[in-house]
Amino acid sequence: MPAAEPPWSDPTDAGIATAADRILAAPDALDPAALAAIDRCVERIAWVTGPDDMEEPKLGFLLRHWLALAQAAGGVPDRHAIDVVDLVPALGNLLMLQVERDGFDAIYRVYGTAVADRAARDWTGFRVSEMNRTTRTPAALLYRACYLAVFRRPAPLFTQHRSPSYLNVGSWRRLILPLADGDRPCGRFLVCSVPVGSRALSSEDLREIERRIQRPLPPSYPGPG
Repeated sequence: MPAAEPPWSDPTDAGIATAADRILAAPDALDPAALAAIDRCVERIAWVTGPDDMEEPKLGFLLRHWLALAQAAGGVPDRHAIDVVDLVPALGNLLMLQVERDGFDAIYRVYGTAVADRAARDWTGFRVSEMNRTTRTPAALLYRACYLAVFRRPAPLFTQHRSPSYLNVGSWRRLILPLADGDRPCGRFLVCSVPVGSRALSSEDLREIERRIQRPLPPSYPGPG
């Protein structure tokens, strides 16, 4: 049976801004008190400067590529500098989001197949806020606050959080990278999201996933363990 979760609430703009301010106040990694103030599912949030800060090879690869583009551009690289051919090692784990409402929301323009397979649904075309409200994910504030923080300080941000108890994933590691869009210093987010660990699912878990994503599970989704 999925572990009991506290009642879900939709993050307000004020709450998102307060959490983003905690992230922006940190020069590198947030301390435990700041993490706990955002959500109990958060394990790590840190501003990163180089591939050596990344444990995950795909995240290190993507950060190295972004840094090379940033050096060539003399700042945050433009979204048009991204060539999918150059990103093959991380391709299935990539998300591309278009910024909305000055960083308070964003639309998934690309939702990688490796992420969709583990999350049980492709959220391409949905806003982050819409995905949060549909699934009632406990990580809603984490997602929204991190995107706002990166919008306001266009720099690479790493996060790790425990996966919702009903998914067959232990935790998620993410790298959020800003991309300029014309004269906007941050008009897109390039994200690499990597699932870590797995667990067997029960029939009740599968029913809970379907309730959360509001559609039948794809045939390829893992059955009861």
